[in-house]
Amino acid sequence: SFPPPPPPPPPAARTLRPPVGARRGLADVSMQLAASAAGTLAGSQAGVVEKIKAARNLEVKSYPADEGFDSFTIGDAQGTLQAFEAAGKDNVAWCSSLNIAGASQCLSSLTVWCGPLADVPHLCARTVVSDASVDLFIDFRPRAYGAYETKGPDGGYGEPETREWFTWKGVRDENAARFFAPEVEAWAESIRSRGAPKPPATGDDALYRGPLTIDVSLPAGDDSVAIAAKACDDAASMWLGWMDTTEPLPAGMKVTSTYAYDTKMRAQMFGVMVAAYSSLYGDMGRGLAAADAGPLDEAYVGGAS
Repeated sequence: SFPPPPPPPPPAARTLRPPVGARRGLADVSMQLAASAAGTLAGSQAGVVEKIKAARNLEVKSYPADEGFDSFTIGDAQGTLQAFEAAGKDNVAWCSSLNIAGASQCLSSLTVWCGPLADVPHLCARTVVSDASVDLFIDFRPRAYGAYETKGPDGGYGEPETREWFTWKGVRDENAARFFAPEVEAWAESIRSRGAPKPPATGDDALYRGPLTIDVSLPAGDDSVAIAAKACDDAASMWLGWMDTTEPLPAGMKVTSTYAYDTKMRAQMFGVMVAAYSSLYGDMGRGLAAADAGPLDEAYVGGAS
């Protein structure tokens, strides 16, 4: 007799998918988050700009309108860009406030470049909300090179091997004493600990970043939007405090070298913004970056560092 035939194979496993109504609900949640986040972030940033305007006597610049980005459509999103400056002792070379609200993604960005009359760090803050995450970037950019990118896992900067090492250490020590105090470090770490870190910066971007950079992805949700909005507000308040208490630089070479370093940093930051905005908005990204970055002083690009 023959053995009995083998049992039939089990039915192929099927990938379970939520019902159509549930899938639509998930998409609606994403769209609702982006829409609500856009209003929250834009409102918070408007308040920050008003604080800076009041404290530093900002004057409106027409540059975004000249570039066609004061009020604009980009993909399925609507955007606005405002720019300001404050000459003389108020010492704000450029301040831009960008807000873009789309169906499934929104962005708010604040950039404040100090003038060369004082060496307060520049402020860059950006939040991007999507269905996947709330991406937060905040950086206080130092006004002189301190080799912060060489920081090791132990928190140190290695042993001195060149004469320049002592110069860089002097920059770090001065910044730590005047701006990046332990309580500021603790504030930055408390925010970083809430999210997943982004890949480390590379190339020139790493050279210009400050020691307290926040570059994380927070979970998608209203709580994360609130965290990001408050973090940007806190960062601006710290920056305003530094502007109020920092003495002007002595006239001469220190102002000149600070200006030259700033100009190279602004050109580098423009490149970073082109990459970031192009990844989000395609072919319009470069024009948007140019309007947000402000006019660059080509006479100093490639000059002294």
